[in-house]
Amino acid sequence: MSLDLTTQQQANQETKTATHLQGWTGPALFRQSDLKGSEVDVFLPGLWGALHVVCINTFVLHTLQNKGSGRRVELRDFTRSLGSQLVVDPPVSVPVLPRLHSSYQDGPFTDATNQSFSETSCSPVVKNEKSVKNQPGVCGLDNSGNSCYLNAVFQCLCSTVPLVEYLLQPDTRKQISRCKCRVAEVFVRLLEQMWLGRAARCAPLEARSVLCSVLPQFNNHLQQDAQELLMYCINALHDDLKKVSRHQLGREQRRAGLRSDSTVVSRLFEGRLSGVTLCLHCDHQAHSAQPFTILSLPIPTDLISCSIQDCLSLFFQQSVLSGGVLCSECGLRRETAVVTYLDKPPEILILHLKRFGCKGRSQVKLKTNVEFSTETLDLSPFLSSSALSSDCSSYRLYAVVNHIGHLHMGHYTALSYNTVTQTWHCFDDSVVRPVEGVLVQSPHAYILLYSRKPFHKPQIQGL
Repeated sequence: MSLDLTTQQQANQETKTATHLQGWTGPALFRQSDLKGSEVDVFLPGLWGALHVVCINTFVLHTLQNKGSGRRVELRDFTRSLGSQLVVDPPVSVPVLPRLHSSYQDGPFTDATNQSFSETSCSPVVKNEKSVKNQPGVCGLDNSGNSCYLNAVFQCLCSTVPLVEYLLQPDTRKQISRCKCRVAEVFVRLLEQMWLGRAARCAPLEARSVLCSVLPQFNNHLQQDAQELLMYCINALHDDLKKVSRHQLGREQRRAGLRSDSTVVSRLFEGRLSGVTLCLHCDHQAHSAQPFTILSLPIPTDLISCSIQDCLSLFFQQSVLSGGVLCSECGLRRETAVVTYLDKPPEILILHLKRFGCKGRSQVKLKTNVEFSTETLDLSPFLSSSALSSDCSSYRLYAVVNHIGHLHMGHYTALSYNTVTQTWHCFDDSVVRPVEGVLVQSPHAYILLYSRKPFHKPQIQGL
């Protein structure tokens, strides 16, 4: 076959190249003049050039495989999904991508090992799921550059019904605007899009911009820790809403010097731990209390599988400080036992599984399958005597943040229960899929969110 192309063949080649480049929003591989046969004057060097070529070539193969099916896939979405898979599973030589649109009705694609791709990207996917469109609180979030950790956290907060109800009340919105609460204000606008908007997806660019201005450590396009962001988000919302709480105090209360730092955030997310230190020489006890919003649970090492109760038991187990603590009764440093109890369980319980840590001298990600149920979490073995009498030991799961991948690179997704549709959904950035509740548990679980009271259908004006 001759390598020389006729004029007609060149024109066809230009058309094919332009077609494959449709939807491309990243840096250009070639200038327009390159398609007309002139000398290449701009080409991305090294890794970026190779990556873009691989993306386009794989896209061509994917298009040819689906020729005649009537499906149309934008190169931009194709490249994003390809990049996600390469991060999750670098050894895959020829990636086969998952569904890029919810209109795909056939089963999930499989890779070379004949395993469902959904097992690595969003494990609890239901086959033959219906398209998710225009359902309140079910809204995908566009990835603006390594922002999957941010999107996963936003989805969990969006599914926290008591918080959403409070923030979307007309009076609350007016107070937030009047008090110039920047973080709360943009978060309210995002919630309006996700709960009251008509689109199946949106871009949280404004929320990310304001959040990064308040929290500069997230002002980059690096992959960050979702647990750390969730903690900072809760604190930032609490600090903003304290302005509203103070503004709502009456004049007489302000004159009397009364101040309230209580907000809907602290009422929902804040709990209290009580600690008891026991001198093993004289049995003297000392008590302390510590508030918390997230409990970081250790995972038993060298186990393939364990339960969430095992992690809780490990967190609350008695420990002995062999180095000794100064005993106020003995006046000497004595060996001391420390016991921790849950003294005030919060309305919303957030459990963080400590998957990232050290094994010997190496930093690793623990891939232990921590088993949990969506039905009931019993905290009674870990409550103090005063908390046991309050009948607040049972919790129900309503959201999960998953981390897929390795220590230094990976991908975050979220699962949450929607009280309007009464269905679990998986949120993989802008892609939303319904899931069966029995499939929510997976070895990728990183953050678990529980509610002490069952959520009802949100009372939101305009819903």
